[in-house]
Amino acid sequence: MNVQARDEEGVREVERAYDRAWAAADVDGLVGFFTQDAVVVNPRGEVARGVAQIRDALAGFLGGPARGSLHVGRILRIEFVTEDIAVVDGEATIHVPGSPSETSITHLFTDVLARSRGAWRIAHVRAYAVYAP
Repeated sequence: MNVQARDEEGVREVERAYDRAWAAADVDGLVGFFTQDAVVVNPRGEVARGVAQIRDALAGFLGGPARGSLHVGRILRIEFVTEDIAVVDGEATIHVPGSPSETSITHLFTDVLARSRGAWRIAHVRAYAVYAP
């Protein structure tokens, strides 16, 4: 496996592991995917800066309207800006089983991942307004 293929697989694994942690409602696990100074902009334009705010936002969402939900990310494109910075464009669907209408919402996203000490971490998330697929 060449270096770029290995790096791409590492980035893809972060996204897959994020989905698994979401399904387990593992807020600490989710926060572990972020850099300490990460920024998350959700589809409503709300901003969380740093892991404490990200933890609070995720705990509130997974403990409230998204309780019991599944997050399914689909990577559409990965670009390496440098060997340690990757930009990921994708689509995420949040499905809430058992909700009155089996609610699913889908949004596009861009993640910026940074590699530090051999591990990929999410430094920035920009989740765009929700759309109906």
